[in-house]
Amino acid sequence: MVSDKAKLPRFALIKQYLQSQIESGDWPIGTRTPSENELAASFSVSRMTARRALQELADKGLLARVPGQGSFVAKPETKPPNINIHDQLVQAKTDGTYSNRLISLNSVAADQQMANLMHIALGDHVDCLVMVHLQNNRPVQWQKLSINPVLAPAIGKQKFNRVSPDDYLEWVSPSTSEEHQLMAVLPSASQRRELALQDQTACLQLTRRSWSGQQVRSLSITTSPSAHYRLGVNLLDASR
Repeated sequence: MVSDKAKLPRFALIKQYLQSQIESGDWPIGTRTPSENELAASFSVSRMTARRALQELADKGLLARVPGQGSFVAKPETKPPNINIHDQLVQAKTDGTYSNRLISLNSVAADQQMANLMHIALGDHVDCLVMVHLQNNRPVQWQKLSINPVLAPAIGKQKFNRVSPDDYLEWVSPSTSEEHQLMAVLPSASQRRELALQDQTACLQLTRRSWSGQQVRSLSITTSPSAHYRLGVNLLDASR
């Protein structure tokens, strides 16, 4: 038992005790912790104080509280690595050098693969856009964007001019979550032509599925010469 001489608030003493049991491995995942009443009696505190300790550990993700059953050691959340992707277009939009060239915008019936990716029914219509993004009138990114027209019904009427489709989508239907996949690819002949590449320059392909609530809003596939991307922070930045 934690010593009463510790100069911590009682609820913090309880938290310390519970957390030490979890982190030491004495209480594996799924272990039921002492109840509020049991902790209150052991530490000579009110039930409210014991409840605060349990709730704060639950807020940190260490415990899962189940009404009517008690508190249990929770399974730690697996967080994705914190990798920053430096996209040259972000800077272009900031300094006013961004523009784009729309190649096509059509409504197509979803095949089985698209239906699975967009979580829609086979044959449902999807707005499919192909565009090249430019910085200082120089092509830097090719994009194919599939859009759920239910969430952006006026997409076909947009000219985009100097506003990107992604920015427009964020305005009419903000994303609530996103999934990403980044891989190295060799560009197709049409992509090399649109990006003005002279040879088989290695490119990075970023696939991004964006959700708005419970619906997939869009599926974006961008292809960029690898020199236009940087993963992580700039370690040579003297200001860091």
